[in-house]
Amino acid sequence: ATPVASCFRNTRTMRNAVFALCRRATRQVFSAPCSAGSRGVLAPSANAFAHHGQILTARQFAVSAVSSPRAAGVTAFGSFRVTGSFRSMGVVTATAAIATSVVATTLATTTTAETKAAVPIDSLPFKEVTLYQYDVCPFCNKVKAMLDFHGVPYDVVEVNPLTKSEMKFSKEYSKVPVLVVDETQINNSSEIMRWLELNVPSAQSLKKKNGTAKQNSKVSEKELKWMSWVDDRFVHVVTPNIYRTWTEAFASFDYITNRGNFNFFERQAVKLSGAVSMYLISQNVLKKRHGIVDERAELYKDLNQWTDAAVGTSAFCGGAAPNLADLAVFGVLRAVKTFQTFEDAMAECPDAKRWYKRMEHEVGGASRSDGVEN
Repeated sequence: ATPVASCFRNTRTMRNAVFALCRRATRQVFSAPCSAGSRGVLAPSANAFAHHGQILTARQFAVSAVSSPRAAGVTAFGSFRVTGSFRSMGVVTATAAIATSVVATTLATTTTAETKAAVPIDSLPFKEVTLYQYDVCPFCNKVKAMLDFHGVPYDVVEVNPLTKSEMKFSKEYSKVPVLVVDETQINNSSEIMRWLELNVPSAQSLKKKNGTAKQNSKVSEKELKWMSWVDDRFVHVVTPNIYRTWTEAFASFDYITNRGNFNFFERQAVKLSGAVSMYLISQNVLKKRHGIVDERAELYKDLNQWTDAAVGTSAFCGGAAPNLADLAVFGVLRAVKTFQTFEDAMAECPDAKRWYKRMEHEVGGASRSDGVEN
């Protein structure tokens, strides 16, 4: 369930497309003039990298850790080996696989939400909850928003997007997110949210309170409409915003590689190849596929549509309390809260900013067992 992966029928097709895009971008970048005293292609972006690195250090962004023994030794985005020939540019393929599921990050304008006390696992009708995810995948962040909101304690397994070795237990489904509750496997972000709504006591109570327990009611139809809008529209508008310019594309992969398990040389290769490939994919595939001309204008329009038509005069789409649609939109936005896209959107759409602040208060901090904030 990633924005770009559906454009390619198999890994070989994706790899060949990325090779072509990178060759084209490399010609463009090498032919561009460098700043005074600079050396080579990376010089124009060096200051941007340094500045973003200071921001990350100041805010002490944590690297997602595996908290389940089923994925011992695997950390954010896995480990990609680089040989003398880059193993036929496997790094490029790996970064494209990472990026296809990323709604990445921009300059943080919100403080960390106060962490809620996790619900005692003994009070729940299950004993163990494990989320298989990519850390900044928008669909995975929908699920994390739901779990955090209800204070459900959960373990996180970071899936290597190239090998997906952590997903070997899932014979017929290899996408993320996947939630394993005791021995039950639930696939697809919206299905996971629905399952949790039916099985977590606080979610059951809220469902009755906000009226969505009644099927085919106006309230439940409204919730379903806006949940579908998130998956079919909103995610695909947010993604090209992250890679709108070369500067934003490089800043995005600077963050991604800092969250991942890369050595210095792997990190530099992934930053370049990933930023180049995703900038061109966003410009040449995503925008055309979804009829987007000006990605920022489309994002602002969609956020205003959300607050005007979905939230309206209420505090939330769900009325006095968030419903599943609120949690889905919040999850997608929370995934991008550390980048320029988020800062611009909150400045341009004040109603969306006020709604986001209310949601941030309602959801609270992460209830995941490794202590890492989402």
